[in-house]
Amino acid sequence: MHFILGTIILALFILAIRVIWHTLKSARLWFSQHWALWQTARLRQASVMPALLPPRFTVQNSLPATDWETLSQTVRQGILERNNRPTYRLETLDIELQVKQKTQAIMLADIEIAKLQLSLAQAQELLAQPAKKRRKTQVEGPAKRPNPASELRKALGSGKEGSRSAVH
Repeated sequence: MHFILGTIILALFILAIRVIWHTLKSARLWFSQHWALWQTARLRQASVMPALLPPRFTVQNSLPATDWETLSQTVRQGILERNNRPTYRLETLDIELQVKQKTQAIMLADIEIAKLQLSLAQAQELLAQPAKKRRKTQVEGPAKRPNPASELRKALGSGKEGSRSAVH
């Protein structure tokens, strides 16, 4: 029992040491990154007095300065041209028409669904009502037809009313 308890305590101790070690490593990495950022920020702030620094430490911008007013005016003009195009207006009206047609189709489908639900509810009400007991009525079948042999006898015996055949 002491061996198992000792093994568990040793495993927890090793785990704690590993957690502490990784925490210290990540803290050292974090501090080194922030130290590097601080150094670069300090070098950037040094451009306030460019005469004291050698030319390699001064910020030299090789790109031309961006004219934000011209750029924003160009974008604004492009948007206005796009919005005022006749085809743009036509496209927006066409899209609105399609949306309205689809909405109308959905509404018609909803109306049809409501009608079907109403007829289903009526049918369920009829099925839910108890069935009335029906009176037993004799259904008359088709009229009895006379035997064809007797019809034949009548037809043949019409001339001989008084005489009987020996077949009987």
